[in-house]
Amino acid sequence: MPGKEWTDEEVQKEIRDAIAIVREDRFETFVRGKFPPSSDDKNGGKDQSGDGGNGGGNDPDKKKKSLWWGESE
Repeated sequence: MPGKEWTDEEVQKEIRDAIAIVREDRFETFVRGKFPPSSDDKNGGKDQSGDGGNGGGNDPDKKKKSLWWGESE
């Protein structure tokens, strides 16, 4: 079964929608950084939706970069 044939208008609409979402997310992050968290803010003003449960990733003891980025062992 072949994939969907997209028209130029459909592609442009998808791109516009994606750009609008990114702009809204950036604006929300900006506003959250300027104002203290409100009492009804569930996560204290820190948006952790993209954290993925990996512990934050800011471990001060972890200073070694991977070999992929040019660091030697």
